[in-house]
Amino acid sequence: MAEVITVLSGKGGVGKSTFCANIGKALSKNKKVLLIDGDISFRSLDILLGLDREVVFDWSDVIFNRCTKEKALLSVSGNLCLLASPLSEPNSFGSADFLKLVSEYKDMYDFIFIDAPAGFNSATRIYAKAADEIIVIATPDSISLRAAYMVGENLLKEGAAENQIRLVLNKADFRHMKNGVQKNLDDAVDKTYLRLLGVIPADKLLAVAGDADSNLISGRTTEAFLRISERILGKDVKLYI
Repeated sequence: MAEVITVLSGKGGVGKSTFCANIGKALSKNKKVLLIDGDISFRSLDILLGLDREVVFDWSDVIFNRCTKEKALLSVSGNLCLLASPLSEPNSFGSADFLKLVSEYKDMYDFIFIDAPAGFNSATRIYAKAADEIIVIATPDSISLRAAYMVGENLLKEGAAENQIRLVLNKADFRHMKNGVQKNLDDAVDKTYLRLLGVIPADKLLAVAGDADSNLISGRTTEAFLRISERILGKDVKLYI
């Protein structure tokens, strides 16, 4: 039975979809992983994974019985699959429909990641409700950290438990943290009130990930994703490299 993890961010541009693509690759080395793109009309995972020309069906086709659940899947690699988002808002799409959709895939995978749109709205509420755990992505700047805090507060108001929500700090430059240009790790946690799951160092390759193939990240960043994947699996590894 899959563990369902919804990935949120308070603001756009923090690397949420790139995180989903790469954590899916890291976990799929030993686990079966499904990525669900939840960003209706603005999907990006198909592009990040080099599958944009292969999308025929999306998850709304499964909900409304226009195709089977298997036919809608796109294979990324042996253990990693993608379920693309619709390019327009499905008619009569509701919480029960999406929860049923996710449940239909649970027996097929070890992990299901839902890549939600930025902010907190009706769609992200649905995706949060479907989740066993929630990862909030932020960058170490005051605007992003405040947005992450607000997402956390909204999740708690919606009924999420504190131990369900964890923070991943992306685009961290330890030189900038040392000289005060970026918030340091303690400040980031203090500003969001979220438990830190991991830290991803700044990587120039991530800036052009939308034009890349399967190698989206470099060696040091790859190690960061591997460490986060180990922590998701419950292993005791260092938070950052």
